[in-house]
Amino acid sequence: MASVLYLTGRSYRGAPMAANELPPQEQAGHALLAQAAKRLGFEFEIAYWDDADLPARGAAGAIIRSCWDYHERPAQFVEALQAHERAGLRVLNAPDVVRWNMRKTYLKELGDAAIETIWADHADARAVAQAFEALDAAEIVIKPQVGAGSRETVRLKRNGWSEADLIGAPGGAAMIQPFLNAIQTEGERSLFWFGGQFSHAIRKAPAPGDWLANIPGKTTFMADPAPPEALAAAEAARARAPQDLLYVRIDLVLGDDGRWRVIEIEAIEPYLFFDFAPEAADVFAGAIARVFGL
Repeated sequence: MASVLYLTGRSYRGAPMAANELPPQEQAGHALLAQAAKRLGFEFEIAYWDDADLPARGAAGAIIRSCWDYHERPAQFVEALQAHERAGLRVLNAPDVVRWNMRKTYLKELGDAAIETIWADHADARAVAQAFEALDAAEIVIKPQVGAGSRETVRLKRNGWSEADLIGAPGGAAMIQPFLNAIQTEGERSLFWFGGQFSHAIRKAPAPGDWLANIPGKTTFMADPAPPEALAAAEAARARAPQDLLYVRIDLVLGDDGRWRVIEIEAIEPYLFFDFAPEAADVFAGAIARVFGL
């Protein structure tokens, strides 16, 4: 049976991952995808993304999945993927896509579909004050330009912050955005495409009194059809993103003006929520089979 490498990381949130082990959040989705793959005549082999011998394992290709430690060594991540491809192993999404998607500055390319963002080399008091003025926002959110899992993410109120509040802000290049009130009510929407085909949509609602919509254990996830306007905004952004993606997740939040805003395009290692939309595993497995000729 043909095999496809299922790339994962050596650690998750600082804890080492044993060989063939996946983070707890990934296990149910992997099981569903593995079953779908077997129905199509191929199987997955779990492998660390930085193992140098991957091209020699005889796999039809590799997909980037739970590589949730890549942001801790992003340059090495891209270099490893490029080395695999030079040695003859096709990796998807491709290293060039990974490089494009790794730094959130790609939002600049998405036009009006993207949330308004101020870019700063450092999230210091001066940059924050200027961002409040430029965005004309009552509250802002500061995030790292390269990051994951809401790390180094800070929310500030216009007249209720001090330099001490920036201790948890990004230490390097930052992005500053208006806080959108709907994140606490509507939540965040995630829309998925596999092989260019729209697959499913998920709504992520933070716990009462919280505002982060992607923290396992503190967020309610549910399958929920995408509002037509959200789908249209996501499609507008997808049209400006790299084409021929094996998989992509687009996250949106409803703006205070009633328009949907793309807050992230995730084309590296998105969580796919198959445990909330099991039928989507078959869509993804089919796309993998087509792309790798299985």
